[in-house]
Amino acid sequence: MEKATFKDFPLVIETPIVYTTNSDDGSVPPTPLKTAKGDTEKNTAYMRTHDVFEVSESGPDFRGVNWFGAVVLLTKQQIGLGVLSLLKVLNTLGMVPGMILILFIAAVATYGSVVIGKFAQTHPGVHTMGDVGFIIAGVAGRELFGWGFWLLECFCAASGILATSIALNTVSDHGTCTIVFVVVAAIAIALGASPRTFKQISWFGYIGVCSLLPAIFIATISIGVSDRPPNAPAGPYDKRLRAFGDCTLVEGLGAIVNILFAYAGSAGFLPVISEMRNPKGYTSAVLTCQAFSTALYVSIACVLWYYCGQYIASPALGSAGPLIKKIAYGIAIPGLLAGPIIYAHLSTKFCFVRILRGTRHLQEPTAVHWFTWLGLVTSIVIFCFVIAEVVPFFDELIGLVGAVFSSMFTILVPGLMWLYDNRDEKQNGARTLKNKLLYLNAVMMMIAGVSLLVLGLYASVENIKSAFAEGSIGSPFSCADNSVTTTSYTNDTST
Repeated sequence: MEKATFKDFPLVIETPIVYTTNSDDGSVPPTPLKTAKGDTEKNTAYMRTHDVFEVSESGPDFRGVNWFGAVVLLTKQQIGLGVLSLLKVLNTLGMVPGMILILFIAAVATYGSVVIGKFAQTHPGVHTMGDVGFIIAGVAGRELFGWGFWLLECFCAASGILATSIALNTVSDHGTCTIVFVVVAAIAIALGASPRTFKQISWFGYIGVCSLLPAIFIATISIGVSDRPPNAPAGPYDKRLRAFGDCTLVEGLGAIVNILFAYAGSAGFLPVISEMRNPKGYTSAVLTCQAFSTALYVSIACVLWYYCGQYIASPALGSAGPLIKKIAYGIAIPGLLAGPIIYAHLSTKFCFVRILRGTRHLQEPTAVHWFTWLGLVTSIVIFCFVIAEVVPFFDELIGLVGAVFSSMFTILVPGLMWLYDNRDEKQNGARTLKNKLLYLNAVMMMIAGVSLLVLGLYASVENIKSAFAEGSIGSPFSCADNSVTTTSYTNDTST
């Protein structure tokens, strides 16, 4: 019996072959049905009945991620040093609105992550957000969602490369040119991302979580036992702990974008589902991930905000003082590498599946398989290295990318997913009160997602303009020490 193929996903679009099932139990063999190019309905039917990866005894095990491995991979995508960016949220908005927004967005993001899992169960052939876009909006949706996902993962990997170079600069007292540290980080990430399955790289998630959390806790405890914030000026000082902050519109929008970015890991959850041994365990895995991440975000942000206030450093681990900063960064290095390794793997796997899907080269270790995989890993890590080093306003640019795609994939797209999967109930008129409320919720998620996308984009553009006006834009391929601790606070010395 000829094996089912799906050719509408490669970069060179061909006419797909879709199978219809004849047996009563829904099993194959099916009868091949030729479809016209771009026949979204038939290709959607294919993805309802065919997993991305098959369980195979030959080649790599693309279905080897167990439940705990999934929890670790999801959690490592979600948390990183970005957890410390939430301190800025509390400083900008104040404790009350800041905590309300963190918990509210956490709830929305968690619900959206559950919707992603249900959509994947309905469409087991979905691998990334690009496939979701194709099902919902055809080729245009596939290109927008797919390359948006790819760009987000690449920028996250590039950010991880820079974060690792900051750590190496810190522990070595700027022992050499920063470019050398960036190259070292990029090579380590390329090697780490080169294994072909999540089962093989899941141990990076374990190492990442087990190294990053102690580093954060060490810095937090050190700050907590100090008499005063290490970065506070001599003499009287005011941490400016406020229940309600006083900020501009752009500052407030920037704070909301920071929260969304802290939960933007959900964009990469679909590839993990496609490699789970039992995808039905995803819901409990993602709930565990989100509960742990939110508890960590809230506890760390509150403690550091209380003890540092406006004297929080950037990068935030520098708030612990010179010696503890070195210790914390030294412990955090494996965790700093683990994140970009997973992000680089995700962006590579996106291109890999799209190019080889529907061919035997996807899972069989042929020459084409290896050449494609290793070539993509190398090319993508080089791309991440270049954008991290060449773009002089990288921090502001990743804020812009995060503003657009974190709101899209965390809020907007899950709303679209729910509406798509429940459209038949609306057409048939069989809508209970519960479904009506869920329908309203999905519509509100779409409205909120679009609104935050537009407003976040505006705030990010304004931040880029301000950075140019203030002369804080760096230069490409600079050897300067990027670990220099910076703080931003008012000169109010009232106590």
